[in-house]
Amino acid sequence: MAKKIRSDQAQIAVAQITEEIHSLNPSAICVLYEIDLSKIKKNLNLGTGEIAPDVLRFHNMEALTNKKVSFRSETYHALPITMTGFEITSNASLPRPTMYFSSLKGLIEEAVSNEYYASLKKAILELDNLIGAKVTRIRTFSRFLDASNNIEEAGDFDGTVNPEFPKEIYYVQRKISEDKNGIQLELSSVLDLENFKLPGRICVANRCPWVYRGEGCCYEFKSLGSDEVHGATDHLPDFAAPIANDEDDNLTGIIIDSNGNSLYDPSSISVNDVTEYDPDRRDSNGDPISYNPADVVYIKSNADDVKYYYVAKVTVPNGISPPHSEYWAADRCSKSMRGCKFRWGNSGAGQKYKSGTNTKVAANPFLPFGGFPGTNTKISNL
Repeated sequence: MAKKIRSDQAQIAVAQITEEIHSLNPSAICVLYEIDLSKIKKNLNLGTGEIAPDVLRFHNMEALTNKKVSFRSETYHALPITMTGFEITSNASLPRPTMYFSSLKGLIEEAVSNEYYASLKKAILELDNLIGAKVTRIRTFSRFLDASNNIEEAGDFDGTVNPEFPKEIYYVQRKISEDKNGIQLELSSVLDLENFKLPGRICVANRCPWVYRGEGCCYEFKSLGSDEVHGATDHLPDFAAPIANDEDDNLTGIIIDSNGNSLYDPSSISVNDVTEYDPDRRDSNGDPISYNPADVVYIKSNADDVKYYYVAKVTVPNGISPPHSEYWAADRCSKSMRGCKFRWGNSGAGQKYKSGTNTKVAANPFLPFGGFPGTNTKISNL
């Protein structure tokens, strides 16, 4: 699997490819293609490796090499490919490129490429002409290919931060033709697919629309259903203690004794210290039990499967339930970028990400802020 790159590495890659573009003697432009069959195979209940690999990778640089090449540690096999129709016009119509695979006879003798071509033909036959398959067009300079290629122009790249132009992503719309000379497919933009619509929600720069600790928020939310359904695949896997109220006031400064000393320390609260609020809590003798300052409770909404946390500010007599503000401090989010940083940093998520002990957070080092996408900030910068 290709390695993901960090944002600082991406900035270096952009600078390198920009420098190559303006070079007086740039290396050759290489075009690589990927055809992702995984989703259409999944829809047809076909397992990995059946019919064809999940992702077919090709290049058409016969002038440069008639062998397979490596880019970001992935192998691309030589195949005569012609693509046309990438022009973007000002009349609001989206491009519909065509992709033509020539037969290999007399052109390329590499056995693996012939097997790949056979896999492609079999996939077209068995997978409804590849309709819906994702096609990615990758363009880069030959000097940015992996050093393992042993190509004269290739640089010393190790498959981690190879620069490239922005990827062009299309989907197979239909098969135009197939004969002894080759196969021709028509592609379409993702926005040009049938019944495809942009999500109908408003994005505000510094206002998060997610339900705090709920769907989309990722902050502790654990759905009983599939992660793919609610979209929060990188929630914190461990308990996240209450941190602040909706004004971003730290609860340690709100829950204090008569001398002004803080009674609440979120870092010392574990999941075993938290109980669901009981309006009629009693001991073994049947006597009512009060909640003490800094006790943490939650109430649960059956509608959204979200826990709402409260911390006792003072001694709470039996029967006085949250959200009574004289007795309880509510754990709420301000819905702002500041509030998101405040919680993820103070909960230890940032530190766990840096040390690599939290695999969920390490896989997604960005804040789960749901405002305008351009406002995302890396946890490592907190």
